[in-house]
Amino acid sequence: MINLNDYLTPGFSHEFKVTVTSEESVGNFSPKLDQLLATSACVKAFIRAAIETTDKYLPEGYITVGQSIEISHEAPSYIGTTVNFKATLYSISGNKIYYELVAWDHMGTVATGKHTRAVVNWALLMDGARERAYLQDQGF
Repeated sequence: MINLNDYLTPGFSHEFKVTVTSEESVGNFSPKLDQLLATSACVKAFIRAAIETTDKYLPEGYITVGQSIEISHEAPSYIGTTVNFKATLYSISGNKIYYELVAWDHMGTVATGKHTRAVVNWALLMDGARERAYLQDQGF
């Protein structure tokens, strides 16, 4: 296993902006809320921010995969609103990376949370996935 401390440092972060469109709206699930940013869109944006925080620093052949995410969606954001999403690496333990998450718009905090990703060898991950698919096809 690689020593992640050779590649990553707590404090690394990445942020980007999303202008809420119908693609990110709750309307995909609940038509009465079709003008508001969906919690699932926040999760997607936070995962992107975490990956962009760390994956570029890993050695060739290694990636991160999500292990857990917990968010609190605290305020609504209307279609057309620009929302900032940020992930900050705050801890490393073994092959686990822990992130703090925050999203905000012009009025303040929209969402906060925590996210854990594991660093894995991409080729071994894909071999395991193919094996699982093969076993399913064989009726196991």
